[in-house]
Amino acid sequence: MTNISRPLALKPDRPLDPIALAVINAIQQAATKLKRPVFIVGAVARIILLEHIHGLSAGRATADVDFAFALDHWAQFDAIKALLLEHPGFHASEHVVHRLHYRAPGQEPSYKVDLIPFGGIEASANTITWPPDMEIMMNVAGFSDAFSAAVNVQISPGTAIAVASLPGIAILKLFAWADRRHDNAKDAIDLNTLLRSYHDAGNHHRIYADERALTALEAVEYDPELAGAWLMGNDVATMASTATLTDLEPLLNGQLRDRLIEDMSRAMKGRADVLKYASRLLEQFTIGLTA
Repeated sequence: MTNISRPLALKPDRPLDPIALAVINAIQQAATKLKRPVFIVGAVARIILLEHIHGLSAGRATADVDFAFALDHWAQFDAIKALLLEHPGFHASEHVVHRLHYRAPGQEPSYKVDLIPFGGIEASANTITWPPDMEIMMNVAGFSDAFSAAVNVQISPGTAIAVASLPGIAILKLFAWADRRHDNAKDAIDLNTLLRSYHDAGNHHRIYADERALTALEAVEYDPELAGAWLMGNDVATMASTATLTDLEPLLNGQLRDRLIEDMSRAMKGRADVLKYASRLLEQFTIGLTA
């Protein structure tokens, strides 16, 4: 993780849910004890940054918390999982090897807690295969990029944890959509939320201070959401590896583009121009990516 600046702070009137906070604290303690890097990904990362830090609507709610660990081998994963299972409230999923459930005393239902390994543990580029038979595969494309640009967030007094940045989440959402698009459109819907919110997530000054971003704003007739989508693309280009940018290309410009736009448009029910506007959002993101 390269972002070691002062931790971002939650808004005083937007504290984390106590159960989510308990889960995050337990994960951070385990990672610290075992000296393994960890960061928050998935919906909770989006909610922390948009809602709890910037006071914006974060889109879909969730009862899941996803954590990604940079690991070298499976013994490290087993150690993390075993340590968490010693913690009150955690129990293992019967069917999903990387999933735990957390239930606070007297609380229903439980939280799903997914532990996602990446890094040296990968069997091949961007792929992990789960023991013992190594037949179940998981795509972890973009995780190393997202980790390198993660932001430090103080979730409670004295406790900070790395959280995937908004551009990092966008990368992960694009790859997740490519994997899960046949099942549902939620990843494209989340991408739409990220693109439309980015200008408001602490980036107003950047749009007006950067000459290229200001030119992009003028080109979209001063639509702040479209300018924010351009800036998001530009930030992704800065943080992503050449290999990741190459892998994103067919999603943004290939045969899947129209399907991605259609799925993104489902987040904007009520607008008369949903497909056109979703197309413009993705277009500006792509232009920013190659600017």
